[in-house]
Amino acid sequence: MNDMIFKGIWAAAGIIMLVYYARRKNTVKSALSGMLSGGAALVLLHYFGDNLGYAPPVNLFNTAVSLVLGVPGAALIMAVNLIK
Repeated sequence: MNDMIFKGIWAAAGIIMLVYYARRKNTVKSALSGMLSGGAALVLLHYFGDNLGYAPPVNLFNTAVSLVLGVPGAALIMAVNLIK
């Protein structure tokens, strides 16, 4: 059951971001800039996150979160692990 909820949340987040990018004037440019900024934020957190208290590993899950959600996704990874 938890697996279905997890996949449902990811599907909803993906659809929300797809709709958001589709409504932009330059859809592809906007999507690429969001994905690149999220990936860059993840890489920066990976290398310099020790100074902030947590350096997330660059793995498939973290990469997917930061690519789908952008910079807020990378910030969410950091926040979840700091609150633990």
